[in-house]
Amino acid sequence: MPAPLVAVALVALGYAALICAHAHVIRRHRVRGAYEPRAALWLARRFGPLPEPADAGERLARSERRATRRLLRGDADPAQYRAAMARLAALESQERPLRAARR
Repeated sequence: MPAPLVAVALVALGYAALICAHAHVIRRHRVRGAYEPRAALWLARRFGPLPEPADAGERLARSERRATRRLLRGDADPAQYRAAMARLAALESQERPLRAARR
């Protein structure tokens, strides 16, 4: 009998950890239009007023500048720079999908 209770407890702990992580993202890196679960919003509001959401473009541009700076300083090799740009492109395609006009 204790095995199902342990499984339920582990699932509940995992869910609580995900909500806490999401609340942390809401408090530190809030992006306009991003999905914010109600439980995470409730938890994030317990620690004071929420910051205004930023445009995804500002955050992505800042990350791109940081990666370029690392490449120019020699802290990153070209392969690392390309990998960072690929990650940023994937993030941008998720946060700001391209909408084509239909004919």
